[in-house]
Amino acid sequence: MDGRKHYIRVNEDGTIVYGFSSAFEEPQEGDIVIFEDGPRHFHEAFSEPLTNDRGQFRFKWTGQVVERSQQELDDEWAARPPASPTVEERLEATEQALLAMMEAMI
Repeated sequence: MDGRKHYIRVNEDGTIVYGFSSAFEEPQEGDIVIFEDGPRHFHEAFSEPLTNDRGQFRFKWTGQVVERSQQELDDEWAARPPASPTVEERLEATEQALLAMMEAMI
């Protein structure tokens, strides 16, 4: 190994939101060492992607790295704020409102 430390960063819920190697950046207060003597790049020591295909963070820290359950991921997904309407949807709604207003005036 190359002697690099590998760190994770967690949010207030313990979800792992970032991983990095000391070869490229200095840890911040609260960052957790998970490998004392790793290769140069974080992904070489921790080969699993930190996010899933929906962009959700897959792991949490409980004193060790643990994969979040599908139920945890689904609950988080269901609790996310609704998506903002697209430009096309907003334009369609504006056109409908304008048409309704014009018809009311006739």
